[in-house]
Amino acid sequence: MNIIATLTLRHLLGKKKRSIVTMLGIAASTALISAIVLGVFSFFKFFGSMAIQSEGNVHAQFREITREQYVSLTKDKRIASVGICDAEEKVTGVRLLNDKEDRFRTGNIDHVDKNYLSMRVISDYDGVLPKNSSEIAVEEQFLIDNGLEDLKVGDSLTFEQGYRYIDDEIEGLSYLGGDYKSEEQFKAESTETCTVTAILHGNRPTGDWDILRGLDEDYFPDREKAQVLITLKKCDHTAIKQLNSIKAEYGIDKSEYNTEYLISCFAYEDSEGTYRSFFVMMAVALAIVIVTSVILIFNSIGMSLTERMRYLGMLASVGATAKQKRFSIYYEGFVLGAIGIPLGLLIGYIGTKITLEFLGNRIIEANIFAGVEGVSGGVPIVCNLYVMAAIVFFATLTIFISTFVPAIKASKVMPIEALRQNNIVKVKARNLRVNPVIRKIFGYEGELAYKNLKRNGVKGKVITATLAVSVIMFLTTNYFCNSVARANKFELDLPYQIVASCSLSESYKLRNAIGEMDGVDNVYGVSMIQFLFKKAPESTKELANTDIADQKFLLPEFADLSLAGMDVCIVDDKEFDRILEDNGLDKGAYYGDTLRGVLLNDYFHERKPSEVFNDGIIGQALHYDNAMENPPAIEIAGLIKYDGKNSILDLTPKGDIAVYVPTSMYYAKAKEVLPEDKLTVDLGVETTRHKEIHDKIYSLLENDGYHSYYCNDFADSLQVMDTITIMLKTAMYGFTGLLSLISVANIVNTISTGVLLRRKEFAMYKSVGLESGGFKKMLWLETLLYGMKALILGIPISLLLSYLMYRTFDSNLHIFDPDLIMYGIVMASVFGILGICMALSVNKIKNENIIDALKEDAV
Repeated sequence: MNIIATLTLRHLLGKKKRSIVTMLGIAASTALISAIVLGVFSFFKFFGSMAIQSEGNVHAQFREITREQYVSLTKDKRIASVGICDAEEKVTGVRLLNDKEDRFRTGNIDHVDKNYLSMRVISDYDGVLPKNSSEIAVEEQFLIDNGLEDLKVGDSLTFEQGYRYIDDEIEGLSYLGGDYKSEEQFKAESTETCTVTAILHGNRPTGDWDILRGLDEDYFPDREKAQVLITLKKCDHTAIKQLNSIKAEYGIDKSEYNTEYLISCFAYEDSEGTYRSFFVMMAVALAIVIVTSVILIFNSIGMSLTERMRYLGMLASVGATAKQKRFSIYYEGFVLGAIGIPLGLLIGYIGTKITLEFLGNRIIEANIFAGVEGVSGGVPIVCNLYVMAAIVFFATLTIFISTFVPAIKASKVMPIEALRQNNIVKVKARNLRVNPVIRKIFGYEGELAYKNLKRNGVKGKVITATLAVSVIMFLTTNYFCNSVARANKFELDLPYQIVASCSLSESYKLRNAIGEMDGVDNVYGVSMIQFLFKKAPESTKELANTDIADQKFLLPEFADLSLAGMDVCIVDDKEFDRILEDNGLDKGAYYGDTLRGVLLNDYFHERKPSEVFNDGIIGQALHYDNAMENPPAIEIAGLIKYDGKNSILDLTPKGDIAVYVPTSMYYAKAKEVLPEDKLTVDLGVETTRHKEIHDKIYSLLENDGYHSYYCNDFADSLQVMDTITIMLKTAMYGFTGLLSLISVANIVNTISTGVLLRRKEFAMYKSVGLESGGFKKMLWLETLLYGMKALILGIPISLLLSYLMYRTFDSNLHIFDPDLIMYGIVMASVFGILGICMALSVNKIKNENIIDALKEDAV
């Protein structure tokens, strides 16, 4: 084998440019595989650690548990820890006995045992966690807000314990938790004095609770209020199977799993389809990379085989076996892979690390997760032995598939055929007949170009196939990325950062006060209500009339859309008038006796329309059967188009059906069916200093006697969603960009090698008098024909594959509308890349001596 290996190495060194291009292709392929595998594993592990920061060391939560079930869980050998919580609403509120404002002294208290605390408290804290009902752990910020910074571990704290609630005339009594609301009330059930055994420093898993109170050892809550947390001893890919078995064994009906953490352990059995789809997407991405890379390497090895056909025949004539000839091709793949794979691993590692650092910084800046330790500003890259082995396996598999067919062909090379070269071009005379129309249109050079495509046989097919596959891969990848972007529910372009709310009668005063604040750019109405057509099984809310949700109002593309509800955006009159003007609608029809609105007839909020409804919906009304104490009926009087330049049309996210009505008309009609003191107005505030302005507005609402007020800073939440979208787009477009580079390298390698292999052919044309102009015309026509054949194959197949992808996304995409502009760009790019490659390749041989070329034995 040594002589075969030596000759193979000499051949590779003799064709340095093609060898380098092939190695770079292998490196790019390996880098992409590395990026996919390293990125996915790293993100999964990162999100697993973040799930702990968010939820604690918890694998599952069971609700409505009996004492017997609880005891059984504590004895189960599969479970490491079991914690209990009393979720009785009447003791979840707490109010300190001081003279602070209610929003500071009112909070939430949770009643939990020591095991529950050990699982849910992951932050630093002073002291020890509570062990019984006379001990409490308090959040440091709650103490600071109430002027109790000097309170220490071991001190006593007295507070009222009870529940927070709103007693609404329409919806009745409802318990409250979370942020304080101005209209809420507090019912004290008892006054308690407990010892502070721990002061927590921002523990995120219990962030909704200001005080954590222990449970006595023999205490067990009522079944309806009993919640149990568990941690498995062995949490791996079998975790969900274990949890399902535990539920079935003990007859537990209600449960929630810490899905994000379990997924990071690759336990996704019976989990939501989104996670399974993610692994399918990863497999599709790997398949696309492998197929594209296989074609690149296969083309290169195939061209190498063609170049070495005569030399292989000579080896066969002196006794080389089929095994030795096959080894020559495998050895070539081994040498190229031995350099390309390590280089690709290095490039993939560096690229993935930089990407994860960038995205990690965005994640931390967006405050998606709090208390992240050991991350150093980015997502730590997971690079263990198993991950690296998986990458090398896929890269090696790619090279093996690429070399398999050429190796088989090499083993069958016969001496006489190889020396005569009669196996390179196999075409019958009748197949070279040319349609007279071609000669009339393109002349003699066109006829030559057409015959050359036929004569080139395998080489011509390789070029056409390479182009077609590159087109298919790019267009299907582009459609895949666009589909994922469409299905992304985190993409929200709210134009404002803060929303402030107060009663209708005080809204004008509040708007003026906010507008005069330094740092506020704009203030406008953003009130919104929902008409629901479907409800959750446990909901008792009255539903709106479903006449408007009839399928007959949907266009065929959205025939499968199931309307769960419609949003009604109540916007300032001037903004509403602008919408009417932009869509050529008469505003006189919207300011009369009937409350009328316009429906935003667009689903995806993109530059190209995605209309949902036909004109039959005009004249239909959103309403409740019982008009009193419900929002007023709204007639849809017109359809409007989405305009990305009008930010008011982004008040609702893509995928939501929105109806716009003018403020003056809505509240005039609302007063007829709702108590005026129950009507509130939401104001959107645009500012670049959201934290400062939020505090100013809250202070204004509190000190100036506003009613039913509320203020929320959405900027951080919007940044979170924007960060998730950036993460998604970085992965998608990075993947597309690298794949495009491989495809271009594929085309360059194939064309340049193909031209070099035709040196003798070109020299022969020149020797019989073909002039330079005619020669160039022939090559340009060949280029045109190659491009046309590739596009005739590539575009229909890419459309078919895109449609198959659409069918897997149909629950989210609804319509199949490939990006026709991208198809046009790809068509132009194919001819452009072909032309440039052909011109550069021919330029290298244009001054070559005819005699020397005809003597060339490469082919």
